[in-house]
Amino acid sequence: MDYKLILNKSLFSGDAPNLILSGVDRIDKLSILMNYLTKIDDSSSLLLTKYNINWSSNPTYKIFDMNHIKYKQSGFVFEIIDEIISSKNYYTNTNKIRILVLNNFDNIPILIQNKFRVIFEKFRVTTLFILITSRLTSIINPILSRFLIIRIPDISRKEKRTISRKYLKDLSHDTKSIVYDKIYTLGNEKDIIFYSQSNEGILLNHQTIYGKIYDKILSLNNETITEIKDLSYKIEKYNLKNVHKELFLYFLNDQRLSDSIRLKILKLVSDCEYNYHKSFNTILNIENFIVTLVHILSEKRESR
Repeated sequence: MDYKLILNKSLFSGDAPNLILSGVDRIDKLSILMNYLTKIDDSSSLLLTKYNINWSSNPTYKIFDMNHIKYKQSGFVFEIIDEIISSKNYYTNTNKIRILVLNNFDNIPILIQNKFRVIFEKFRVTTLFILITSRLTSIINPILSRFLIIRIPDISRKEKRTISRKYLKDLSHDTKSIVYDKIYTLGNEKDIIFYSQSNEGILLNHQTIYGKIYDKILSLNNETITEIKDLSYKIEKYNLKNVHKELFLYFLNDQRLSDSIRLKILKLVSDCEYNYHKSFNTILNIENFIVTLVHILSEKRESR
């Protein structure tokens, strides 16, 4: 049966079971789930932080990324989760259940999994638990037996070509084949469309997408915080790990900038590149990078 039908029926039934969404790593299972969660509650989410642990929260669902939580933080994680699922939910109707999503539930130590198992059993009546994993075998059997497992298959190559083809209609067959080789490694329709449109790293080069980011940063100011967040999310989503170095090359070659401005940007790039690779919350590091860039560039505008 189509996983979409199962997922839809499970989430919108009167007695939704706890769920495990599994599938290969390249499939963006969280994005797929969000298509359904936003139908349940389309109110905006906030990024909350406590004990250096971040999670996404709206009145109905809370989402934790287990990849960003270290073993020594597990006690704080359970404290936060206990506060969430033990408190009365005043923001939803009484017939609405609270949803707790644990993304990247892979390679969690057995001791920690057993603690989660107790929570899953104790609060099953008031909370719908959804685990997302790329390695189903890493989850202990006592948890597996208490969840409905939904396997999300990869999109077939034929379907990927169909999605991509309408953005490549003016290209030759040989050129299209280069794009197809890339999209075969992707597991999300949005990613396939993005790469088909921009050909980032395929037909042109990485400077194409970095050039667009550079132009976007030049147009920003300190008041456009929403656009900064959106740009940061896109940089992180498409895994542009070289963004600091590549953007600096643009600023270095921009003759409109003074040497002092370039030196400030060089120091910023060096600091942010270092912090990016050691930070557990990389998207916040990227936001700080862009905000500081905008501030430095504003000095240039004010000095005119």
